[in-house]
Amino acid sequence: DLDILSRSHFFAYLSKECEQRGASVVYATHIFDQADAWATHICFMRLDRALTPMLPLQSYLPYQEVVARSGHNRAMCPMYVLVMEELQRQYRASGIFVEDFDNNNDNNNSSDNNNKKNMLVDAIMQEQSQELGADRFETNAMKDQENWTSGRLTKQLCRNEQEDARQERRRKREEAEAGQQGQ
Repeated sequence: DLDILSRSHFFAYLSKECEQRGASVVYATHIFDQADAWATHICFMRLDRALTPMLPLQSYLPYQEVVARSGHNRAMCPMYVLVMEELQRQYRASGIFVEDFDNNNDNNNSSDNNNKKNMLVDAIMQEQSQELGADRFETNAMKDQENWTSGRLTKQLCRNEQEDARQERRRKREEAEAGQQGQ
């Protein structure tokens, strides 16, 4: 996880690289701060682990509906709301959620709501418990192989930016020196 300043620098770096190289970046995350300002397309991983088609945000109707909300329904982080609503739709369609589960409905009997929320937590925990055990060892092995350390990417991006700035200062100094020698 990156703090908001590092994430901002990271997105700026990715944008610069994409623009300069004509590249695309697939950015998979569960942290949606600032993603709205950077993302151009979205793709969802479904519960069966298959990916949806790549969808341009500019013309993706569910995203445009979330962005258009105002007043009390305004989405402060539209990407978060879009993903939350997509996940709710997928879980309801899968039968894991009870049909009338509503995370924001406080009008119902509170003990009934607590039972529904507990059912949701139980269902999610059951699903996750089936996949985490095996994945843990693979994840640890990958971390060992890649020599991953927290903040490594941010440090590398910072070093690259510093080196670029250093080379630019050197180029300008050499041009100025050459200009003085020519006079």
